[in-house]
Amino acid sequence: MKKRRLWIMILMSLLLGGGGYVMYTRYFPQAGEEQAEPTLQTAMVTQGDLVVTADGSGELVPAVELEVGFRVGGTLSEMRVRAGDRVRRGDVLARLDTTDLERALAEAEVQVQLAQLELADVQAGPSEAELADARAAVRNAQAELKLAQDAYEKTLNSSLDAAVKNQKTLYDWYVGYYYGKKLEYEAGRLSQSDHDHAMNALLSAQGRWQEAVNKALIEEVQAKNRIEQARYALYQAQEKLRLLESEPLTDTLMRATLAVDQALLAREQAAANLKAAQLHAPFDGVVMEIVATVGEQIGANTPVLTLATLQEPLVHFWVEEADLAAVAVGNPVNVVFEALPDRTFTGTIVRVSPMLTTVGNTPAVEAWARLDLGAEEVSLLAGMTASVEVIAAQAQGVLLVPVEALRETAPGQHTVTVIRPDGTQETRAVRVGLTDGINAAVLEGLALGEVVSLE
Repeated sequence: MKKRRLWIMILMSLLLGGGGYVMYTRYFPQAGEEQAEPTLQTAMVTQGDLVVTADGSGELVPAVELEVGFRVGGTLSEMRVRAGDRVRRGDVLARLDTTDLERALAEAEVQVQLAQLELADVQAGPSEAELADARAAVRNAQAELKLAQDAYEKTLNSSLDAAVKNQKTLYDWYVGYYYGKKLEYEAGRLSQSDHDHAMNALLSAQGRWQEAVNKALIEEVQAKNRIEQARYALYQAQEKLRLLESEPLTDTLMRATLAVDQALLAREQAAANLKAAQLHAPFDGVVMEIVATVGEQIGANTPVLTLATLQEPLVHFWVEEADLAAVAVGNPVNVVFEALPDRTFTGTIVRVSPMLTTVGNTPAVEAWARLDLGAEEVSLLAGMTASVEVIAAQAQGVLLVPVEALRETAPGQHTVTVIRPDGTQETRAVRVGLTDGINAAVLEGLALGEVVSLE
């Protein structure tokens, strides 16, 4: 037992001695050895550009989209374009059958000739009865002008304006309703039939609004035309009376003269209707949709196709809610389309929605940017998918340091530790400008090439 205890004591002494030696050699420098200095992390003040951006995605939409139709009704005889065709202003898009219109023009020409023959046959002096009729015609024309003016005032104060406003309000509501359903459909939460139902409701509301607008415009134009016709009739009646009272001309001559004028106006209208049987492009653009077929009976002002312009296209895009501060009207953007990955287009934000929207169950900022194409010929199609880079802020040729070098001493106040050439350190106040989270622009307090500590 004593021998066993002795061996245990010897073993413990050896272990304690070895451990002490290891501790001694590891934590206490030996003679002739120097302790290693820790390495200081530093960075040099550089000069360059700093850009703060936000990324988003969206699609190309037309800047202007218009439903185009004939000003007269008839049978569609020719459609000269297809969906996707590019057209120039003035190009013929479609034609109506002109058989009835040509006949109407021919009949108007006959009426002009008959009125002119009648005018040539009338050359007698006026009678008292004819003078009385002429004076009565002036009074009647004056009364008609007053009635036309009253009718015009009544038209302006009619309920049509309220109807237009009501339909516009309904249309605006259906726009929001449809786009909400569209987002649900794109997110897979809405069926195709429900999406189509929402779209049809929007189109129906748009049609009712346009119908109300057209009705109001037509009534106003008709009222104005009535005034102009009444003024013209009064002028004719007054002129006729003046001639009857001053010269030996008969009332029959004045009637014949007026008949000639009316026949000429009718012929002019018939010629205008014949000309209107050709549908011309009102601007340079792309045919987006054709809604009429050859042989179909078309009403006046009924849309037959939709024309859109992509000369100054808009990119409708979304960015994450966290990047709200970066999206402002006037901020420049860089746009790359999925179909044209090797080209970058520039533009400017022209509109930002005042409300957040939901994209893929995530709140997002909705905005529109106008592309700057200049004179460049490029084939862009509505609906093209785009990646958008919003340039929120930028600084060029500024002094840059890593943000790790900054020490905030108070809100908006910073210092850095400058490492002098001799290795000594100096704490220096600096004025900081733009930062992108990695580098910061230093406006005052540092010089190019100086070294700062990152610790």
